[in-house]
Amino acid sequence: MKPTNYLLIAIAFATLLTSCTKKVREKMLPSISGKAGEVVFVIENDLWKSAGDTIQAFVCEDVPGLPQDEPMFNLIHIPSSAFTEIFERHRNIVSCKIEADSAPSIRVAADLWARPQTIIQITAPSGKEFISLFAENADKITGILLKAEQDRIVKNYSTFPDRTVMQKLEHAAGVQMTIPKGYTFDMDTNNFIWISHETPEISQGIFVYYYDYTDTATFTRNFLINKRNEMLKLYVAGPGEGSYMTTDGHEGVTTFRSYNRNGNYTAELRGLWRTEGDFMGGPFVSLTQFDKSHNRIVTIDSYVYAGKKDKRNYMRQLEAIMSTMKFVE
Repeated sequence: MKPTNYLLIAIAFATLLTSCTKKVREKMLPSISGKAGEVVFVIENDLWKSAGDTIQAFVCEDVPGLPQDEPMFNLIHIPSSAFTEIFERHRNIVSCKIEADSAPSIRVAADLWARPQTIIQITAPSGKEFISLFAENADKITGILLKAEQDRIVKNYSTFPDRTVMQKLEHAAGVQMTIPKGYTFDMDTNNFIWISHETPEISQGIFVYYYDYTDTATFTRNFLINKRNEMLKLYVAGPGEGSYMTTDGHEGVTTFRSYNRNGNYTAELRGLWRTEGDFMGGPFVSLTQFDKSHNRIVTIDSYVYAGKKDKRNYMRQLEAIMSTMKFVE
């Protein structure tokens, strides 16, 4: 056997051993702790005094499109001396350090002490440079944390899917989505589907509706709001006679943006719905896409009704479901 072959075998064995060790370690890691939407900032008190306001301005910014003020994240800040095993297992950790001789940096890691865990380490040579670094990258930092929260929900729902509801949706609308157990297939007309999860106190629903594509005016704010109201008035009756769901006026739409998602042109509406002729209401978010294969417009629209309860996490659960949407070719 040639000497080089020994080296190849050694490299292959080392790679296999590393892979196996990683898998064993992952299996040995405990599950994460902490509530959905929480993030722990490990930051010394002196740095918190100077940078705390900047951090909170971004991390605790109000979530758009909710009927009451709710922060993007519930922030817990502790000094490094308090970062014990209890906090090491937390779902989201942001470690903030001042190291005089270091270059400003942001590093992301996963599953160091638990799984599925996200850790962000922010390092700067001074407090002033830390504040600048954080402010310049705040959208990226919060985006990483939001994606981690969504990925956890999707993973959980993928473990416990309701395949019957998913198959009905695919057959009726040519749309695939990961729907977890607890949802029911409530309505199927020729172009409008209603799926919901109901409890005595909370209602979470998803509408899927579609129509032929005619022109680019479809992807405008006013067109999408008017189309939404048209479909909801036809198919979503309220509790009182003659009542129905609608958008809470055009001013109730707090967000309208367009972007490319999975190769499809997408428009997003986010805001408030209400019941015409009644007192119910809550937040909604809708994604409208162009389905090239069938030359049609498809809207996935989700809503929450939860009375006086906080609604952020319920909406994030629905958005996680929506994020799995794919067209059947």
